[in-house]
Amino acid sequence: TPEADTTAAENTTAAEVNAQTSAEETAASSEAVSESAEESTAQDTQKPTADKPASKPATTAKSNNSGSASKGKLEVSAGSVKSIAGAKVLRAWKLNSNGVNIEIHRIAYGPQITQAFKKANADGAIDYDKTVTYQPIINVAIITCSPEHIGVASSQQLLGTNVGRVEDMGRKSGALIAINGEAGSTYKKGAPTIRNGSVVSTDGSGQKRLLIYRNGTWKVETLTNENCKSYISQGVYNSLRYQWQVITNGKATNEHDTYYHNRTVFAQISENKYILAVGEFMPLDNMMKVLIAYGARNAFLLNGGNCSSMYVKGIGNTTGTKATQLKNLNKPCVIESEFFAANGMLGLNSAGKQKLGGPCNELDIVYVK
Repeated sequence: TPEADTTAAENTTAAEVNAQTSAEETAASSEAVSESAEESTAQDTQKPTADKPASKPATTAKSNNSGSASKGKLEVSAGSVKSIAGAKVLRAWKLNSNGVNIEIHRIAYGPQITQAFKKANADGAIDYDKTVTYQPIINVAIITCSPEHIGVASSQQLLGTNVGRVEDMGRKSGALIAINGEAGSTYKKGAPTIRNGSVVSTDGSGQKRLLIYRNGTWKVETLTNENCKSYISQGVYNSLRYQWQVITNGKATNEHDTYYHNRTVFAQISENKYILAVGEFMPLDNMMKVLIAYGARNAFLLNGGNCSSMYVKGIGNTTGTKATQLKNLNKPCVIESEFFAANGMLGLNSAGKQKLGGPCNELDIVYVK
């Protein structure tokens, strides 16, 4: 039975955004990200206390945390998919290939949140104070497949570089869908690493890892150099470092969290059914409510902030962003820097034009192919 991990969190937040904003944006439009507002707020049947802001803001700015672009070949009518009580499906996509069935729901859930973003906070890349009211969103990919379709791979393995974009790693791996992994999830981070049934790193004296078995079993165990080969002989073919186990046997754990940023979660419904999810400024307790309602039995929180991203093969630019580094990415989710740019919080580039944001570089991905 999986249990909670004690690994320290290593979130990559918006503080990285400026460093990741390319000089290419010098020639970009001075407009902020042009995206239409999401459909009206989801039915307010859930009212978690965690959604309340810490203090009353003085002013409010309209959020553009949205996804509105031309309908792609994978998109289906939002009304044609079945979601959960209290949620409003904003958009939906379906993808079927090689025995893998993927259905992605972009949903609004819970009340709107008013949040003050300040330069003095952890969001150090933001140029000035601003208060924004926005609708929390979660992108939920429900995946039905046999366990061997699930993979974990590092940028070093796939691209030959220490870090890389989720998009590039997803393409190189041949993935149908991929999410970012956990910061520091592979080499020299406390435990050996198992990839595709082989030991690819022997660094570290041992730490808890999610062990993924070929038969679909998930277990949390302390992985060491002494026992990793034994686990492989028992059927383990991938190990995954994570921040916290946030759902255990169908019940939420570690859900009391006020880090209102983008979050990435890898969840299991059964040995042949999984969830990859990216939340957009949704409180963690609400994310867990959504995933449990979708049937998640166990779930693990991966890297967050601007690094939270979901690649979907062939989905295209669903968010309508004009940012040079984002407009050609295949993703259903709004990257955190897109949100900041849409609300005028990234400031100006060297040419005096609005910065439009860029993706984070990650160490690894969790993918399905």
